[in-house]
Amino acid sequence: MRALVIDLNNFSRYPTLPVGLIVAVLRQHGIDVDVLSPLARGVQGYPRLSRAKAYGLLADRLSYWSAITRSDWVRRLRYQAAQAMQPVAPQQRDAVLSYAREKLSRHPDVVLISAYTMHEDTCVALARLCRDHRVPVLVGGNYFVAGEIVERWLRFDGVSAVFGGEPETVLPNLLADLVAGRDLRGYAGVSVPGSRASPPAPPLAGLDQLPSPDYRDFPWDRYPNRIVPIMTGRGCEWGKCRFCGDVITSAGRTYRTRSLQNVLDEVRTQRERHATSLFVFLDLKLNSNVALWRGLIERLPEEAPGAAWTASVHVDSRNDNGLLRADLISARRAGLVRITTGLETASRPLLKQMAKGTNPDRMAAFVRDASEAGISVRMTAILGYPGEVADDVDATNRFLGENQQWIERLMLNRFTLMPGTDADRRSLASPGTLPGLRRGALDPLRAVIDHTNPTWASRDHRRAAYRLLETVHRINRKPLSAQAQEFEGVM
Repeated sequence: MRALVIDLNNFSRYPTLPVGLIVAVLRQHGIDVDVLSPLARGVQGYPRLSRAKAYGLLADRLSYWSAITRSDWVRRLRYQAAQAMQPVAPQQRDAVLSYAREKLSRHPDVVLISAYTMHEDTCVALARLCRDHRVPVLVGGNYFVAGEIVERWLRFDGVSAVFGGEPETVLPNLLADLVAGRDLRGYAGVSVPGSRASPPAPPLAGLDQLPSPDYRDFPWDRYPNRIVPIMTGRGCEWGKCRFCGDVITSAGRTYRTRSLQNVLDEVRTQRERHATSLFVFLDLKLNSNVALWRGLIERLPEEAPGAAWTASVHVDSRNDNGLLRADLISARRAGLVRITTGLETASRPLLKQMAKGTNPDRMAAFVRDASEAGISVRMTAILGYPGEVADDVDATNRFLGENQQWIERLMLNRFTLMPGTDADRRSLASPGTLPGLRRGALDPLRAVIDHTNPTWASRDHRRAAYRLLETVHRINRKPLSAQAQEFEGVM
């Protein structure tokens, strides 16, 4: 069997881990695999946070104002602009389709498309192209767990099935049945045209049984440097944040971990295979398993001498979350050059409403300790969580102002209501727990539920938001520390 894997998730800094894993699984079962990475034809991935431009504050204020204004015509204009700025421009989509025609000329038996919902237009065109070549198409991705979205994609001409969940253990047999034209409805997580969306497949256990991802087909000559992605576990040990969409995605449901030795074996394999010592750990929270986190810190210098790496962690309320000052000093010695954590807000009442499991005092100690250990600190924050008032925004602004010397980047996001999250369920069952939130319709391209909140447009809240934007801009204007520059724009 010959399979063509099309990777529309296409990061421009490193290969796509789930695609590399799928390729490894298929090859392990004797399937001939070809990979289409749009980057090989110059199609860049979705941009990540990097150093702010001098004029960035004005653009940020304009963007925020257009999002919260009560003016219908401004909101319509903003929506039209967003539609025109799709992640794949028409000329880039043409490049992807041209590349797909080249790949289809090799006569694959089946095509797998890995995509986010925002790639809908490109997927529609690809599915039609595959239909014309009489090749069945299986679509999957981390966000195909919402029934309404799955059923929408099943209507696209040329899509043979949509998979929701983690496919690795069943994929070889599933593809054999798909190519043979057999009924696929016996597979958990598989939805087929003409039927209702199936629930996603149960979370995958036994992660050590999976092979190391195979990234050899990716266009390594197109990356600025050779960074290898690794994941030690799936899901999040905390897993309670009410806004979080990561823990309801295909791979994010429930926390499961690999063994330390299994992870170290992969580090060694990828280091030798790609002649690199740069790694990005893609775990939602690398310190979910404190023993594994400390094991990595202890053994990486021996297994990967000279390695440099970056990771995300949760500064949670466990007595021992693995982020003591001594841990961070050891992590820096083991090659950790950049660390990301979610502040979200410094308002204690709002943190409680979010079920974030953090507190500002512990967060302040963490960013100071990490920075003094020589680690570049990146944070995320949320503006506009339901129930947020100007005082909450000012609390976050004060925290950032007091700790800005320790923080090198901050990604400020407006609150998004994602289907399937705790916030989504509460907005339907107990709307009073999300004050001010007014639900709209599901946006199938962004996989979010449109919503408004009159609090955002109030004078006090708007002024507080502008003050926060100014502080964030000041932080993001700083140059990244020298040891972390190779990871600028990575996380």
